[in-house]
This record gives sequence, C-alpha cells and structure tokens, in this order.
Amino acid sequence: MDMKGLKIRPVSKKKNPKQYFINDEVLSLIWIALFESGNEELATTLSDSMIAQGCQELSNTNDLRLIMSFWKDFLEKKGLIEFKKEMH
Repeated sequence: MDMKGLKIRPVSKKKNPKQYFINDEVLSLIWIALFESGNEELATTLSDSMIAQGCQELSNTNDLRLIMSFWKDFLEKKGLIEFKKEMH
C-alpha cells in the first residue's frame, strides 16, 4: 500500500485533560510495577502524588517491603523515621 499521498488530519481539536481520575487499586498496581521494575524515581513521583491526594494505604499487597518503600519518603520528610544505608 503506497502511503506517500496520505494526509493526516486531526479528528478533533480537543486537548487532553489536565487530570485523569484513576481508581486507587489501579494506581497501586502501577506503583508496584514501577517500583519492582527498578523505576524508583517515577514510583516516588507517583507515591508523592497519591499521598498528597489523601492515599491512606497501598492496595493490592500485604508485602511490608513494598508498603515501607511506598511510604519511605513521606515518613522521612515528616521526620517520623530515618533510614540508613547499610555499609558492607
């Protein structure tokens, strides 16, 4: 199929919304996937946003390592806990 003469026209002139409303369980799954894949920077950005909007718990897991990792930056910023790196 020859597409040289094909012209692409926008279907609508609408812009993307500034905000999306996503279920907390879906966001928790996304956070877990980001964290477990090693994308901690983006996972932190997401957890910061979730917590700022009122998140009370990380859904879809009982894994304490994941739960502590989700809350780590928030707890440190509030001065409620301090994590130290182990030196081997």
